[in-house]
Amino acid sequence: MKTPVRLLNINSLERAAAEMERVGVDPVGIDIMAPKQFHYNFKVAGLKPAQANVLKQDALSIGAEAAVARGAASCSIETSDAILSGTARQLDLLIEKLAIQSFDLPEVALALRRALTNTGRRSFVIAGRSRLMEVGGRTLIMGILNATPDSFSDGGRNFEKDKAIEHGLRMASDGADWVDVGGESTRPGAGPVPVEEELRRVVPVVAALAANGVTVSIDTMKAAVAKAALEAGAEIVNDVSALGMDAAMAGVCREYNAPVILMHMRADPRTMQYDVEYEDIMASVFAYLAERMAYAADRGIGANKIILDPGIGFGKDAGGNLALIRNLAEFKSLGRPLLVGASRKSFIGRITGEEVSGRLSGTIAAHTAAILNGANIVRAHDVAAARSAAMVADAIMREAANSPI
Repeated sequence: MKTPVRLLNINSLERAAAEMERVGVDPVGIDIMAPKQFHYNFKVAGLKPAQANVLKQDALSIGAEAAVARGAASCSIETSDAILSGTARQLDLLIEKLAIQSFDLPEVALALRRALTNTGRRSFVIAGRSRLMEVGGRTLIMGILNATPDSFSDGGRNFEKDKAIEHGLRMASDGADWVDVGGESTRPGAGPVPVEEELRRVVPVVAALAANGVTVSIDTMKAAVAKAALEAGAEIVNDVSALGMDAAMAGVCREYNAPVILMHMRADPRTMQYDVEYEDIMASVFAYLAERMAYAADRGIGANKIILDPGIGFGKDAGGNLALIRNLAEFKSLGRPLLVGASRKSFIGRITGEEVSGRLSGTIAAHTAAILNGANIVRAHDVAAARSAAMVADAIMREAANSPI
């Protein structure tokens, strides 16, 4: 080939600058051109026609694109979403223009600025109960400890207290950054457990692990269980209902200064697989997580206390789970660390034909894909294997972020 042409994977401003340095571009030119080479696509939801029309005209005026609904121009529809496409430089100019417009467009400008900033974030600090937790330098591993007799993954293997404690300590030794203790199964079809029984299952395990220096999260939808676990030494609340099942849960998290994991789930574990059809699963899960963040904020839980989980396997079919992992980066504009729990889930078995005990390789593949698409934390049964896979995925990500190669 006399004139080779190579597609460049420009996925950051740093990569754009590095490639131009290789060519020998003048440093001044690099500063000017790098923001033009990294491209974004943002979806802005629920605009009034007047807002959509001004947004489109302002975008076109600076060389960006804005796709809006057909009826927006004639104002024959009530609202229109918009897809904005442009370089970092173009979006900066667009935000400046929108900030001085009418029709509440300054608020849209602020939301765009926040999304643009959040999308570029690589590290976070979670304000824990007793310390600050750094998230983003490497993938964190959340070990799964089911103190239940009916877990889908281990069939009650760690139901007995001493075995549960032993397993939690082993996961910490294998490299778990924290251990997630749950006393109520959230497998599809599972019914609720009485508060007293859930307390009996989890509190001694939490207390023993915390006393041995293990960071513990409590996996519960009940405020009373969360409170008792926090008093026993738990650091984090993992609520699969995203503070929605128990009205007192947000108050407990605030009272004990505890970070909280907000997860997307349709209905409850007993019924969540009855309806797994979505018109747009990414839009639905995104809107739900944004709403639950706002709910938490209204109840005094700061953004630096929140971790988001799209809820792999909770009210989704196999295709929906794959779409969430493939497009996980779309949730980065919410500006919070992302947790993914695909470990041993049924969608892996549907792909590979393997039973629960044989899904380790599929789990590693799913979690690696999630990390490469923006996951900061993975929830895993097999901690040592998850740690090794995450180290390799993290190395790939570091090279993508920091190397011109």
